[in-house]
Amino acid sequence: MHSSSNHIRNILVFFFGMFFLLEFCFYISGALFVLSMWGLEYLDFNALNPSISDFPMRLWPTIFNYIHGWWADPKLYGVSNSLKLWLSFAAPLCIVGTVFWNLRHILLEWRPFRKKEALHGDSRWASERDIRKIGLRSRKGLLLGKDQRGYLVADGYQHALLFAPTGSGKGVGFVIPNLLFWEDSLVVHDIKLENYDITSGWRKKIGQEVYVWNPAQPDGVSHCYNPLDWISKKPGQMVDDVQKIANLIMPEQDFWYNEARSLFVGVVLYLLAVPEKVKSFGEVVRTMRSDDVVYNLAVVLDTIGKKIHPVAYMNIAAFLQKADKERSGVVSTMNSSLELWANPLIDTATASSDFNIQEFKKKKITVYVGLTPDNLTRLRPLMQVFYQQATEFLCRALPSDDEPYGVLFMMDEFPTLGKMEQFQTGIAYFRGYRVRLFLIIQDTEQLKGIYEEAGMNSFLSNSTYRITFAANNIETANLISQLIGNKTVSQESLNRPKFLDLNPASRSLHISDTQRALLLPQEVIMLPKDEQILLIESTYPIKSKKIKYYEDKFFTKKLLKSTFVPTQEPYDPDAARGGVDTVAEDVPTSEEGEQQAAIAHEESAQEAQQPQEQHGDEAGYDEFGDYPQDYDYSSEDDEYMEGLDDIEGEDVPLNGEGLDDIGDEDSYPEDHVSDEGHPEEDELSAYKEEPTDSELQDAEDGYGGGDEEPYYEENDGGEPYEADEIRGSEGGVTDVYPEEDEPLAYEEEPTDGELQDAEDEYGSGDEEPYYEESGGDEPYGEDETYDDEDTQPPRRDGKQRDDDNP
Repeated sequence: MHSSSNHIRNILVFFFGMFFLLEFCFYISGALFVLSMWGLEYLDFNALNPSISDFPMRLWPTIFNYIHGWWADPKLYGVSNSLKLWLSFAAPLCIVGTVFWNLRHILLEWRPFRKKEALHGDSRWASERDIRKIGLRSRKGLLLGKDQRGYLVADGYQHALLFAPTGSGKGVGFVIPNLLFWEDSLVVHDIKLENYDITSGWRKKIGQEVYVWNPAQPDGVSHCYNPLDWISKKPGQMVDDVQKIANLIMPEQDFWYNEARSLFVGVVLYLLAVPEKVKSFGEVVRTMRSDDVVYNLAVVLDTIGKKIHPVAYMNIAAFLQKADKERSGVVSTMNSSLELWANPLIDTATASSDFNIQEFKKKKITVYVGLTPDNLTRLRPLMQVFYQQATEFLCRALPSDDEPYGVLFMMDEFPTLGKMEQFQTGIAYFRGYRVRLFLIIQDTEQLKGIYEEAGMNSFLSNSTYRITFAANNIETANLISQLIGNKTVSQESLNRPKFLDLNPASRSLHISDTQRALLLPQEVIMLPKDEQILLIESTYPIKSKKIKYYEDKFFTKKLLKSTFVPTQEPYDPDAARGGVDTVAEDVPTSEEGEQQAAIAHEESAQEAQQPQEQHGDEAGYDEFGDYPQDYDYSSEDDEYMEGLDDIEGEDVPLNGEGLDDIGDEDSYPEDHVSDEGHPEEDELSAYKEEPTDSELQDAEDGYGGGDEEPYYEENDGGEPYEADEIRGSEGGVTDVYPEEDEPLAYEEEPTDGELQDAEDEYGSGDEEPYYEESGGDEPYGEDETYDDEDTQPPRRDGKQRDDDNP
């Protein structure tokens, strides 16, 4: 149909052109005929009266004016009417015929009005009709530029990609104008926060909630965002959310990072399960950098193992099963990956959340994500976590009736974020969730270096609007030239005859169609500074002008004072936990924790003897159906209670066995610790049992008679107790402190003999006396040990004793 209409048009144009040519020929030939036949003396110019007033309404050639005058007054020319008529028609026809015959070759090749066939492309610049056809004259949406008729505005949620080298005016021409024009929710990747200073006041005025998240701001001037606040409460989705965060923080794929990611997931899920725990990355750092992280995590499994997520239980248990050196390597890898959150500024800015990502479509919210150029690389993991979470939350469900707004992500210097998998894959479906991307890059090499060729093509093909300024490298210029397209042009070659060669056959004109880019690569590089090229799918390229907001009254009247941003106080984790220690209240690490672990061990042993409850299709699984409950770990008691020599290759105790010994290597004297970090077998007898309370009291009384005065309470009369009133029949201490109604204790200091009796009393218990072997492998005798009052039995570690630390 298109080809047939073109053919009919070409025919009509040809005949119309021939008509004008004939009219011209008739005019000339008629004038020559009259002058040659009769001369000027017979010519009456009033009779000729040449006029084209009747054309084109009557399509009446001017030459017929002569014929009409001839016919009206033939006597004027002195000839008959018939002769006049024939001569009037014959002369112009002869002249026109002669011209056509001599120009027949040129006329046959002449195609000025014929539409070129798209043999090599038919690209051209878009007209106003094309612009209106694709809807670029909207009153709201995304600003793409301007032309002589007004702004180019694209409504909808199609994505845009801008090629703009440094210093080319992308801020004044695109970022700031759109921040002053876009009406829905907005997230701005704002390096140096220049855009916030200029546009935040206007966005606040039009009813937006404005936030500035600048985590590395030295003075703490920033709102807060905590990634762990947005983890799903559903058990299955919860693990998925934490694993995605772990992959962003520790993207490397090797053994240590794989194990560190697994431990990170376990620790985060544990923190989420304990109500008293602070849910933040800083708390993860403090947990992993505690004094004895292995012992603490083991206590977690024993005390609240059934309360935490099964995946947390399995991941932490797998970590505890590793050898000492392997555990140390995993902890070091994880701590190095979380080093950013050891910074108090980052810890404070990520300890809570001031804005709700889930409300971006329900309310109009603007978030400026600020950072300085020197922090681009250091804060990259944190930035990736934020944008990954934001886009994922906004695209989990289609917009509902109570979510009328869309969200625009204005990503200035997009490649500085590194590889964003969520953006690369999500750009294909974000539009359906009312999420729009405006990505700004300097050239194609930035995208190709991060996302490779396939990733770059994905961004190009899914960006409906592609805008380019003057390119700064040949690769980008070649790409833009190819995207603009080619056109078909005619190329003529004329062969002229030799001098004085009258043979017309020796002259020929050859016309051929060839290809030319509508805009060559060098022309893309040389594009004027105030011009830009807009490439839109399904239409011709648009050459337009850049916007300069500071020269346009539409934007200058919107420049208001920036909004207020609060200053965050340094984060206090103890205050956030209500003043508790780094370890949660239900995860003890002291003697109290050992007692609780022993109680838990007894309860677990009793439960192990009871039949397990059936869950689902099989027995032995908890309510999540993820890990077995019916495994009997009691068979491993002996191995864990013998100094934990084989903990590296055994399963971690889950019911309290072995916890008394985990992390206790430092409690033994260094001289009597084996190479594996545990006491020698033949010396364990010295530590089998602890002294009784009475024996401890004897030791206190015995060593209390040094240079210091004895510990006693005064009675109502202010006199000390008599010595014989507080001592038993065998010289032992009956009470640590006297009752309130008892008389005062001894008045004088104990004698040296009494002190010696107390020391002898301590050594007469069930255990063997505490001594060092002599050079002859015999114990020291009493006369060798107690020569005078300053001589005491030497310590087994070779150190000097004192009164406070016998």
